[in-house]
Amino acid sequence: MEFHLGDLLECVADAVPDREALACGDRRLSYRRLDERATQLAHALADAGVAQGDHVGLYLYNGAEFIESLIAVFKIRAVPINVNYRYVDSELRYLFDNADAVAVIHQREFAPRLATIVSDLPKLRICVCVEDSSGADLSRLRPLDYEQVLAEGSPERNFGPRSSGDLYIAYTGGTTGLPKGVMWRHEDLLFGALMGGNPWGEPLSRPEEIAATAASAAPFCALPAAPLMHVAAQWTALIYLLGGAKVVLSPGPGFDPDRIWRLVEQEKVQALSIVGDAMARPLADALARPGGDYDTSSLMVIGSGGATFSPAVKAQLAE
Repeated sequence: MEFHLGDLLECVADAVPDREALACGDRRLSYRRLDERATQLAHALADAGVAQGDHVGLYLYNGAEFIESLIAVFKIRAVPINVNYRYVDSELRYLFDNADAVAVIHQREFAPRLATIVSDLPKLRICVCVEDSSGADLSRLRPLDYEQVLAEGSPERNFGPRSSGDLYIAYTGGTTGLPKGVMWRHEDLLFGALMGGNPWGEPLSRPEEIAATAASAAPFCALPAAPLMHVAAQWTALIYLLGGAKVVLSPGPGFDPDRIWRLVEQEKVQALSIVGDAMARPLADALARPGGDYDTSSLMVIGSGGATFSPAVKAQLAE
């Protein structure tokens, strides 16, 4: 076993199989079921031609499919590429080309945009479509259907050994120029950004220790409020999944502060992750409005990264 996110997440699933891992809208997945679906998807991607070291774009809104896809890509030692769903054609074309992506898992809504650029991307040969309510035209892209290929994938966890040196790549948003892919070894990401695999205490000294830390953890619930295409949310989700906690997602696009507070109330969220004042101010305003008397008594911490979280807005939230 290695300090590899695929190994570690499988170990957690074995340690706490019946614990709830993910809540997103009406969907609830235990650690066992999340791992089973990710395993089936991993085999489906491999059968479609995704190989070790290949780059796979995740062009998705927040949803269970994003987390399943992320884990599936880890399982086959491929590299997930976060794709900003707000990009226009030229930005998407640049990102997929720069990332050398061979596959993309995408919302149906984005199929027409992908169809417009795919002829300019000779390496991008595999498209897997997550159904949504958009009814977008698929005729030009002809992607594989996410649920169909997942259902046909083997449930056997018969993957080969992995390496802690396998790559994880996070693309920046391009606010300081063109998007750039920042490369991390799995082990470096674990200890540099994911709290050493143990959000409850000291970093892991051996990968096998994660089973005991997850199994012994008290029930905990975290909500990354930002889009998972941004690492602030993606890393929050991974931190708490490695810790055996429940991760709550606000499904779909957009940021609705009232929906976030409803989720905090309904799911008894204890940790809320945001991105600076751009999220904190609307959240504070929602609490201050008439009717904003949400029950936030479960909330222990609001964490922010990636943008300024000003003292004035912190004080407003603390009230």
